Amino acid sequence: MKRSSFFLSLSKSFIATFIIFAGCSLMVVAQNQAEQNFTDERGLKQGSWTVRYPNGNIRYTGTFKDDKPVGELARFHPDGNRMAVMNFCDQGVRAGSRLFYPNGTLAATGVYINEEKDSIWNYFSFYDEHLISSETYKRGVKEGLSAVYYPCGTFSETFWYENDVRHGPWIQYYEDGRKRTEATFKNDRREGPFRVYYPSGRTRIQGQYLDNRMHGEWAWFDEFGQKESAVNYVEGKPENEEYLLEKEQEMFKKIEQMRGLIPEPDESELFAPRRF
Repeated sequence: MKRSSFFLSLSKSFIATFIIFAGCSLMVVAQNQAEQNFTDERGLKQGSWTVRYPNGNIRYTGTFKDDKPVGELARFHPDGNRMAVMNFCDQGVRAGSRLFYPNGTLAATGVYINEEKDSIWNYFSFYDEHLISSETYKRGVKEGLSAVYYPCGTFSETFWYENDVRHGPWIQYYEDGRKRTEATFKNDRREGPFRVYYPSGRTRIQGQYLDNRMHGEWAWFDEFGQKESAVNYVEGKPENEEYLLEKEQEMFKKIEQMRGLIPEPDESELFAPRRF
């Protein structure tokens, strides 16, 4: 009888201990949740925050002080892959950022200042992650050198921006670094000398642009530097069109098609924590 009483007493003690432990655990969990997604009496985010999609996957996680992100803030796609990793400093003003494609590979790197692109942004291939292109920004506006790259890392094309429009040299390159095409833009329109080069470096086509239209004599040369033909243009229209060979027309089409378009990953809702 004494033995039965001992085990009964032990069981009651175990149950009481378990209830106390479980209660404490629930209190800790509740406290952690409160601490993790805390908004102060002013309605400002404070401390660690983790927000999830309806499917349970994390949407974003980061730390806030007075509603401004501090340190690393990570965004995720609904399937769980990373969307962006941003490191905030200067009271949330500046964010060094890495953006990712939906498959998780690196798409772009750069800096946001006050939610606007700044300094140099680099963009990478979806397929093999090589550097595709780069742009230079100042307070959200393209300013300075932009470039497109071959997979081997050499320039494919370079051009300059001033106040978000093309302004300055435009050059296309062969893979070995030699110039393929050379022109100048002024307020987003071609202006001045235009040249196309053979891989040897000799001039293939030479002409002028006036207000984005071919103007004056345009000449074609063979690989030995001898002039093959010439066409005189007046405000974009050839005076002796019969000399403009079909292959020469096709050459201009190819040149225009090669003008690089810089790819950008989707940046919607990536950098404004107030909209989270």
